[in-house]
Parts: sequence; structure tokens; C-alpha cells
Amino acid sequence: MFAWRRDLDRLVDAFWWATVDLVFWGLTSRYVEQYNLGFDIVAVFIGGIIFWSVIIGSQRDINMPLLDEAWNRNLINLFTTPISLVEMVIATVLLGLLKLTMTMTFLSLLAFLLYKYNILSNGFYILPFFANLILMGWTVGFIIDGLILRYGYKIQAFAWALIFVIYPFAAVIYPVGVLPKWAQVISRLVPASYVFENMRRIISHETVNFNELVISFLLNVLYLTLAIIFLKRMFRQALKLGKLIKLN
Repeated sequence: MFAWRRDLDRLVDAFWWATVDLVFWGLTSRYVEQYNLGFDIVAVFIGGIIFWSVIIGSQRDINMPLLDEAWNRNLINLFTTPISLVEMVIATVLLGLLKLTMTMTFLSLLAFLLYKYNILSNGFYILPFFANLILMGWTVGFIIDGLILRYGYKIQAFAWALIFVIYPFAAVIYPVGVLPKWAQVISRLVPASYVFENMRRIISHETVNFNELVISFLLNVLYLTLAIIFLKRMFRQALKLGKLIKLN
């Protein structure tokens, strides 16, 4: 966070792009709203964008510290200290949660000021919603970190691009049912799809399917466990093959 004061890129990643999405989709939803679709389309669009920003933010907060150390030629120095990979991951997660809280607070206030959307209208359910989205973001982040350690800078673009492979299947602003049958099968394997479906269910029917939230959580636990195993294996491979020196 100290880098935000001297690094415009960090501020852009943390606030600018999410703000652009919020304004763009907010205006789009206001236009669509005039057709009286029978539900609050503004809440669907704005809620979807804010919730999607949780995934992006939590993922990038895992990847950027590793990339920063690599860009600053400090990886070797970092891992020759008593700091272990597990300790680095824990510190990254805790700092990432703090930064994510700041970003989400900003977006939520902006959404309320511009569109009168109150994210707290999701009630208590916002906690399991956010928890599942954060876990999914961490999963993707750990996978990308492992790939960067193993394959180097040629993979670094994944830190910005890979998450959007999941976007069509996450059903951010449309129901899973509009997807082709084969895409619906993939969507059911994406934990975030259950969160976005239930977000819309609260808006239209004020109910939540707890079974779907449990499925989302269990999928997240499975994927996150596999992602951590993958990261540890790629780290050992990087040490064995001298990849950290090349990154440095």
C-alpha cells in the first residue's frame, strides 16, 4: 500500500479499472431499466461488477507481490532469508485482504452515490458471497504464481488475463441458463457462478439456495488445496532448475 503513493500502476489496478467498469455498466443498466424487465437490473449489473472485482482484486493481490520481487531483482535475496514460502503466502494473503477491503469500500460508496445501490442489501449473505469469491481469486492467483516461478516472465501476462477465461462461465450479469448446454456444465464447476446466481436470486425473490453456497465453498476448498500443492511443487522445481536466478 505504501507503493500506491509513488506507483500509478498500483492505483490504476486497485481503483481505476473497477471504477470504469462500474460507471460503464451502471449507465448501461440505467438504459436497460427503462424497458421494465420486472426486476432491478441496476442492482444486477452493479452488484455483478462489484462482486467480480472481489475475484480480480484477490487474485492480483496474490500475484503482484511475487512479480514486484521479480521485477526488482529481489527474489534471491528474499528466499535466502529465513522467510519460507508458507510465510510469504500468509503475509501476501493478509496484506491482500486489507487492500481488497479498501478497494471494495471505495467501490461500494461510489455505487451508492452514483446509482443508489446498497451492497449491504444482500444482508448477512454478503459474508459467504465474499468469502467464496475471495477463495476463488486466491486459487487462480496461486496457480499463476506457480506458473511464473516455473516458466518465468513469459507467463506474467496471465496475472491480468487468465482470470477472464473464467468470466463467461461465472455468469456475472446473466443467468447460467442462457449459456449453451456444454458451457452450463463448465459453469457448474466454477464456484463463482453459484454466488452470482444467488445474488440475483436475492434481488428478484429475496431468497438464497444454501445448498449452492455449500457447493461453491466445497469446490473452492478443493481447488484452493490443489492450487497450493501446485504452487509448492512449482517452487521446488524452480529451486531445482535455477529458475529463481533467471527471474532475478
